[in-house]
Amino acid sequence: MPLDPTGLMALSIPPRNVVYAGRDSLLYALTVGMAAGGEADDLPFVWEKAQRIVPSMATMLAFDDSWLDAAGIDLKQVVHGALDLHFHAPLAPEGEALTEARITGLDDKGAGKAGLVFVETVLSQGGRPACTLLSTIFVRGAGGFGGPAGEQVKAQKMPEGPPQTTSSTPTAPNQALLFRLLGDRNPLHVDPELARQVGFDRPILHGACTFGIACAEVLRLFCEQDPTRLRRFAARFAGPLYPGETLAFSFWRRDGSICFRAHAAEREAIVLDNGLAELAG
Repeated sequence: MPLDPTGLMALSIPPRNVVYAGRDSLLYALTVGMAAGGEADDLPFVWEKAQRIVPSMATMLAFDDSWLDAAGIDLKQVVHGALDLHFHAPLAPEGEALTEARITGLDDKGAGKAGLVFVETVLSQGGRPACTLLSTIFVRGAGGFGGPAGEQVKAQKMPEGPPQTTSSTPTAPNQALLFRLLGDRNPLHVDPELARQVGFDRPILHGACTFGIACAEVLRLFCEQDPTRLRRFAARFAGPLYPGETLAFSFWRRDGSICFRAHAAEREAIVLDNGLAELAG
């Protein structure tokens, strides 16, 4: 069913106050692969002693699918298209966060194809913005509503030539089952029959989880495990990753930033593209 551009652009999403515990931050770090191999350098993210937070957890604090029904969007047809986090202040490992979201634009991929919904969410702590999340929601079969509306999101261009750094990290067969406990209960990530109905061999890993795995890898390789060095983190979802597959990364340095791409090593299929990490210092 095509998106309703008039209704969507006028839709008011109520602000939310999100309360989260240190345990939630520890669980998030574990679900994106921190200390999966017992790495001692990852301990600050999975141990409450001098606890640090993986910055991409902002995507879960900002996560809200409660407005989809009012927008006429079926959750089973939804996957992430892209995420782009801009950090203004460090996130606390536990506490409260105010989220204020608005739909900023739509894009139309054509009749019978996808419709894209662009959402901006400002997450504030202590009365000031901590980060701004720009998310692209990919709604299968929701195109054909008449063309783009509002603001459009453009992907970052990737450098040419071979990468300067490569790495790989395995995922666990049950990783999607763990990640969904953080709030995203989309059945696409747990129901084998639904996954086959929409064209996947089996349930896929949440895009936000793949995004978090990439963020954890950038922290290890380029930030000396210091989350305050990350000023921006963005990527486009180019294809599915199945739990249990290996995520292989390619990194390029460019003007104080890190560009990256990731593929499923077993299938040589690109999963994340147009990745960008902007660093401080």
